[in-house]
Amino acid sequence: MVKKILYGIAVILFIALAYHAFELYSFTQERNTIVQEKGLNTMNTLKKQVDEILSSIVSEGKKLADDFGANEYSQEEIEQIIRESSLKIPALQGITACYEPYAFSKERRLYCPYYNKGTADYLFVGESYDYTDASADGTAWYTGVRDNGAKWVEPYYAKGAKDWYIDYGIPFYYSSGPKKGQVRGTITMSFVTSGFKNLILSLSLGKTGYGLITSTEGTYLSHPVNDYIGTTNLKTISEAEENIVLKTAYESLLEGEVGNVEFTADDSNDTELFFYDKIPSNGWGIGLAFSKNELLGSKAALNHRYIKLALFFSAFLLMIIAIYFNKDHLDRQEIWQLSILATILLIFNIVLVGYLEHTGSRRINTDESPPIADVSSLGSFVNQQQTRREELKLPQTTSIPTGIFIQRMAFENSYNLNVGGRIWQKYPLDLVDKIEEGFRFPQTSPFAEASFIEETSRKKIDGIAGKPDYLLIGWDFRVTLQQYLNYENFPFDKRHISIDIIPISNEDNLVFIPDLVSYEFTNPTQKAGLNPNVKVSGNNIMKSYFNYSVESYDTDFGYGAKTLFDEVPILHYNIELRRVLLNTFVTYLIPIFVVLIMMFILLVACSKTEERQGIIEGMAAFFFVLIFSHIDMRKEIITADLIYMEYFYFATYLMIILSTWNLITYAKSKAPIFDFNENQIFKAVYFPFFFLCILFITLFKFY
Repeated sequence: MVKKILYGIAVILFIALAYHAFELYSFTQERNTIVQEKGLNTMNTLKKQVDEILSSIVSEGKKLADDFGANEYSQEEIEQIIRESSLKIPALQGITACYEPYAFSKERRLYCPYYNKGTADYLFVGESYDYTDASADGTAWYTGVRDNGAKWVEPYYAKGAKDWYIDYGIPFYYSSGPKKGQVRGTITMSFVTSGFKNLILSLSLGKTGYGLITSTEGTYLSHPVNDYIGTTNLKTISEAEENIVLKTAYESLLEGEVGNVEFTADDSNDTELFFYDKIPSNGWGIGLAFSKNELLGSKAALNHRYIKLALFFSAFLLMIIAIYFNKDHLDRQEIWQLSILATILLIFNIVLVGYLEHTGSRRINTDESPPIADVSSLGSFVNQQQTRREELKLPQTTSIPTGIFIQRMAFENSYNLNVGGRIWQKYPLDLVDKIEEGFRFPQTSPFAEASFIEETSRKKIDGIAGKPDYLLIGWDFRVTLQQYLNYENFPFDKRHISIDIIPISNEDNLVFIPDLVSYEFTNPTQKAGLNPNVKVSGNNIMKSYFNYSVESYDTDFGYGAKTLFDEVPILHYNIELRRVLLNTFVTYLIPIFVVLIMMFILLVACSKTEERQGIIEGMAAFFFVLIFSHIDMRKEIITADLIYMEYFYFATYLMIILSTWNLITYAKSKAPIFDFNENQIFKAVYFPFFFLCILFITLFKFY
């Protein structure tokens, strides 16, 4: 009968094991499919929106060219037409209608009105320079179209508008007279590249995802790094790219191919996806980059499946072993074998759950960005903030590159961190006299014994590669910072040190950005900004990186302007610590396991007797050894919460109580369950029961 029951349970467990193995495989495949679908859907959405905008511009340009070629318009009519056409297409910045010399009238050599929708006024280009001179600089937008026909012109920088423009130019022709069929002028539809940026930001790319658009020649028309637009070619970037997979994708994008690649980012060790395609209407390249983990979200669901699979496998294996003995009644040796195997399987599951928790990444809060490890993710974040301020009609912020180098670091107690090092900042020269230089540490402990910040250097630095000059200011600091740490999961807790750096005055409209170019490596695992000699006792330093959070205050601090303190970006320099488990286990687990083993020896050695005193005294001694160890842990880790390690003590206290009751009952009374094989049942379940309790607690905490 027992054998049949074991067979039945084994079959049920095997079916459950097979189901969860298949479910794990399906879930993994489904996650990959979801990522691909999200990437493709976002790419198609962006491609469709860009193509619709460009197609509408081309269509309106052709209509205007036909109208201007077929009709003789007065100056007032021309200006009215280009104004109304500009307003039809929200993406357009303006329209220019330019005539060949004396083609508009015999009294006027050049006539070229440009309606700027942004300023709602007209600019007459012919009054500034001769746009018909092909040998002059800055005339390709007209002469190239006049001589070669309709085309999209490579991006150019408009000094007056302080932005990069892309023009679609189309010629119009004489429709009658001796010059019939000859070029009379051109219509130029002007589009600002920042329109692409706003379009890309409107899509869900995640906090570090970004998009790019390139011309047919490979010139960047849109990129999160504004300095790349119009000045940098994808071919140049591709040649310098060291990641072979991404390099191949760039080359494919230049050749107008369609596809996507998955690769490990060199600067973050994160798995990333890069989708590339081309815009149907004009063949421009378009690319989107995503963080795979960011699209998938937390790995908790995947870890849960690993744990369930391990639990069912352990239970199934235990049933197979029980069936292997092939007896209705187990003998003494087989009971011990089952006890040992059950203990090993329970320990395996506890170790698995602990390993997944210990090696997993810290969960990023919803109000903070992932690590800023490259100029693309930085540019994406800054652009999002600028777009928000544009929508709210707020003054634009000025980015101040800020770097930090930590030279010394040590915990004063569970929550206060003593840290010393150097901070530097790069201020635009034209801004120095208008703002208050410097920074604040908002986390400075109110009881800090060390709070020292001193300016140590100030030097004007010439910009490199056409970049503007700047003022470099350096500070040395020694401060005590209060950290908000959670010890509930000790020793598997992820101690996350965050050093917040904010401007002195919000009125200056400054946003501190990490000075990534000043570091040789920005990969979080390379620990940029951290002295290699810095050690934190009992911990391994896993990562260091910059990121942002956005904070809103419920007061205006007396300024009378609440918007100054609404959704303020805070720059964080982060250091992630992972505990060395050996240190924790030696300090806290050895006393627990020594007590457990000593109690087990007492269980094995104790025989039936009328004497109780020795049992109670022995158990009391074990209790006091344990309670002092427990108190020492509480002194070291000051928290109001119950921490994971404490449950080991609670489980051991329970074992002391149960063992005391068992020995007294076995020694004094006749109890068949305890008298069997000289109390073997309790002895055999002693360690499995303890580790079963620990497994339940571990699953409760981390599953």
